[in-house]
Amino acid sequence: MTRIFCILLLIASPSLYAENLIQNAKSCFRGAFESHEKWANFLAEKKPKFNKEKFSTFTREKYNKFKQKQECIDFTYQVDGLTISGYYIKPKQTADEKLPIVIYNRGGNPKHPMIFGSKMLKLSPVASNKYIVLASQYRGASRWLKNNGKDEFGGADINDVVKLVELAKEIPNADTSRIALFGWSRGVMQSYLAAKQLPEVKAIIAGAGNSDTSKALKWRPEMEKIYSWLVPNFKENREEELRKRSVIRWLGDLPKAPILLLHGDNDKRVNVEQSKQLAKKLEEAKHPNKLVIYKGGTHSLRKFQNEYLTEVHQWLEKYL
Repeated sequence: MTRIFCILLLIASPSLYAENLIQNAKSCFRGAFESHEKWANFLAEKKPKFNKEKFSTFTREKYNKFKQKQECIDFTYQVDGLTISGYYIKPKQTADEKLPIVIYNRGGNPKHPMIFGSKMLKLSPVASNKYIVLASQYRGASRWLKNNGKDEFGGADINDVVKLVELAKEIPNADTSRIALFGWSRGVMQSYLAAKQLPEVKAIIAGAGNSDTSKALKWRPEMEKIYSWLVPNFKENREEELRKRSVIRWLGDLPKAPILLLHGDNDKRVNVEQSKQLAKKLEEAKHPNKLVIYKGGTHSLRKFQNEYLTEVHQWLEKYL
């Protein structure tokens, strides 16, 4: 009788024995990042040209505030049979309050994963407004993980982003009915491509991103090397692969989530015209949007961080 009961329990409750999507969860505040002093010493030893003046922007006070008030977790998860690294940042809290999710998509290629300092400087302020910031490092970006795959720069790596929606259900206090996408540079492309598969997305924020990769390559031809390196069969299918990565060519496939466009007019990596032309097309399509251009702003908008974070907060507060 007991044996029959156990079998019935297994059949009725498979979720009890299902493997968690979030694996190997560990605090970001470990090892070299356990304290502000250890972090500074680690960078000084690792980087011969360590810029102490630049590092001074990461004050001990900021670090301690980040550590005391927010939870930062690194983890791995499975996509397409590959092991991918990701992380999330959320406010520490005691109340059982549901928090909206902001899926952040970083820029750069596999050589430039999101590092600890960038999490603290760029994403901690977003999480501080009672959001869970959830992100993937994308396949191919880890030096330590086996079976990490290869980044396709807007190809199969989009699956790494889409999977986060399902994974978010395992994060305490996550409200999976309220999801926004926030991308920067290459991450803007990731956001648009993921949005095609995520009709439930409530808002999109696009910082310094391309909308037409064909025009972008004419303006910055050195990026041809990146596409040739990462995009499968790029030389043979150049035009089609560029079309796939150009939101302006398939704007109608996006959900009607309002889009906030942020760009500096002194951006040397992505021409500000990319955001301007997209805003024009969005207006023509009656797709809700807002374009904010920062005079003298560079690709990172570092000098305008407070200003653009205010825009981000207001956009999320309004639509998420």
